[in-house]
Amino acid sequence: MAWKNDLGRWGEERAAEYMEQHGWYIRHRNWQKKHHEIDLVCIDEDSTILLFIEVKTRTSDIWGEPDKAIDLEKKDNLIKAARAYISDFHLQHLEVRYDTISVIGTPETGCEIKYKENAFDVESQYEYYKTGNKKKIARKRNWHIGLWLKQ
Repeated sequence: MAWKNDLGRWGEERAAEYMEQHGWYIRHRNWQKKHHEIDLVCIDEDSTILLFIEVKTRTSDIWGEPDKAIDLEKKDNLIKAARAYISDFHLQHLEVRYDTISVIGTPETGCEIKYKENAFDVESQYEYYKTGNKKKIARKRNWHIGLWLKQ
């Protein structure tokens, strides 16, 4: 398990370097609130766009793109963490985007980075709850819908 954790940390470091090389500033790495976590929080140089980035690291893409492992529940947790982040830092005025970075490789072999802008949106996540588990919908609809519609 330690090797997997080390690989994940290495991948997140590569992802952070990639974002900085492309003109983004890293506000936080592995920001946590309760049991929700955001791998990278970035902001542009004009301070107008806030990125919440989920990083997935794999040694190869033989089983498909690493970001395909981000299921609907993980997306929901990222949205919850983003809401808390926005609230805690009073950033409601910024445009928000959810992106993913797939890091494929190892420290020994190097890596390939695949970056996806707007990897998912909150409206599609709302549709999941609308058509998915009805018990979850009843609990989450009132809590989430306000922020979803504002974004």
